[in-house]
Amino acid sequence: MAPPDFLALAAIVLVAALTPGPAVTAIVARAITDGLRPAMAINAGVVTGDLLFLLLAAAGMAAAARSMGSFFDLLRIAGAGYLIWQGIALWRARPRAAPAVDGTHEREFQRNYAAGLLLMFGHVQAMLFYAALLPGFVDLARLTALDLALLVAMLVVVIGGVNTGYAVLASRARGFFRNERAQVALQRVAGTLMLAAAAVVLSR
Repeated sequence: MAPPDFLALAAIVLVAALTPGPAVTAIVARAITDGLRPAMAINAGVVTGDLLFLLLAAAGMAAAARSMGSFFDLLRIAGAGYLIWQGIALWRARPRAAPAVDGTHEREFQRNYAAGLLLMFGHVQAMLFYAALLPGFVDLARLTALDLALLVAMLVVVIGGVNTGYAVLASRARGFFRNERAQVALQRVAGTLMLAAAAVVLSR
């Protein structure tokens, strides 16, 4: 893969990553309510989903995704259902104290990671995005292991980095909301973001 093609592809992925969608919304909502660690777990799930879509698109599986539309519809509905459940829970929740350091972090990471992955599995358009994009920049018939490794690294850096930036900014905003009333307002903003993300997912 020629360096100019690689850089052009990275630039397009960067623009797409910077455009807020359901995944970014879910990451931001989790960051402003629970902090950076849970948001980064969702980010890890989202990046994993993007990588799987990239690999499937590179393997020519986009056509299979189109033929399995009903299956991906079920995944999309499941992902939206999770967002709706989280949105309602945030609206109903009482202000939370800072989480204690205990043995629950691993379980929380797994739960949030799975949520991010499920959200991406319901976003089959991402696979179609890669399937449409890759042939213009990569000769898939001559794709080498090095090319694939570079694409994987680019996705991790670009998508993971952009999502991390959103998560860091959102988690830092928590420090401005110390009293109970402000915390309630913040949680309801996050809940509304979750519900809005669910609406976007269901509309696709």
